[in-house]
Amino acid sequence: MSLKNTATSYGAIAKFFHWTVALAVIALLIVGFIMGTIQDKTLKLQVYNLHKLIGLTVLLLMLLRLVWRFMNVQPGYPAAVPRWERKAARGVHDLLYLALILMPLSGWIMSTAVGHPPQLGSWLIAVPGIEINKTIANFFNTLHSILAWIIPGIIIIHLAAAIKHHWFDKNEVLIRMLPWVKNPAEDRG
Repeated sequence: MSLKNTATSYGAIAKFFHWTVALAVIALLIVGFIMGTIQDKTLKLQVYNLHKLIGLTVLLLMLLRLVWRFMNVQPGYPAAVPRWERKAARGVHDLLYLALILMPLSGWIMSTAVGHPPQLGSWLIAVPGIEINKTIANFFNTLHSILAWIIPGIIIIHLAAAIKHHWFDKNEVLIRMLPWVKNPAEDRG
């Protein structure tokens, strides 16, 4: 498998970004919805901090993924995919990218504005220029909470489209992003 994308498939680096972010986001969403119920204060603080650090990792990976996306060819859709569907797919992907950058960014700003930025050892990772400010913290808390409900909806649409392409349209759109699976279209291209 090539490191870079081809006209028919995603390369190893794009697949790494996709699946690493996907797993991290699923874990972050699950933990995010339940971490407020943790009773043990020490454990709760540790889980919150880990959630923040993984969120920062997702932010970094998404920014790197965006750069990688612009540096590589994007595999095209099979000719049978209608134009409206291609535009819808582009819109869903763009919305997902935006949400997956805004979500950790909003959490980071909120945490900094409330005075509890992510911490790695003794290093506080605060957003530069953001002081403790309740108004800013509340705004970004609201944005973070809204995105926590929007992102799963976008993911469901994304998954439904992948399933449709694979099982109903019987094309390689899903296969080209699966790790360790050779895309048959590469042999034809």
